[in-house]
Amino acid sequence: MAKMAILALAAALLAGEAAAQNLPAGVEGLRGRHWRGGECCGWSWDWTQVNGPTFRGSFRNTNGQVLNEEGIIISIRGDRVEITRGGGSAMGGCTYEGTIRGATASGNYSCRGAPAGQWSAHISQAVGGR
Repeated sequence: MAKMAILALAAALLAGEAAAQNLPAGVEGLRGRHWRGGECCGWSWDWTQVNGPTFRGSFRNTNGQVLNEEGIIISIRGDRVEITRGGGSAMGGCTYEGTIRGATASGNYSCRGAPAGQWSAHISQAVGGR
């Protein structure tokens, strides 16, 4: 009987370790590797994962303007996402807040401390994928 209890305890510990080990993989799965989205005033963007929560992105405006940016940080907690560009809104950049639902995300963002509008994105696991 003691042997069965030890085996049950070992199995429970292993299951707990497996669940803990799967948590980061779950976050990475939600984060994806490639985001395509859009926001206010004719801007569309294409962000590719560099490492972990860090992405690099290109931005295009319908007026022909093109920007490139390094160091976009995508942080996830549950189904909530916060994205910072240029250090975030308080640092003169932009902060995006929203919700992830499957392979999409959407919400509102602010830039330089002021509300800027809504954003939405499609999230892919494959770079260049849809």
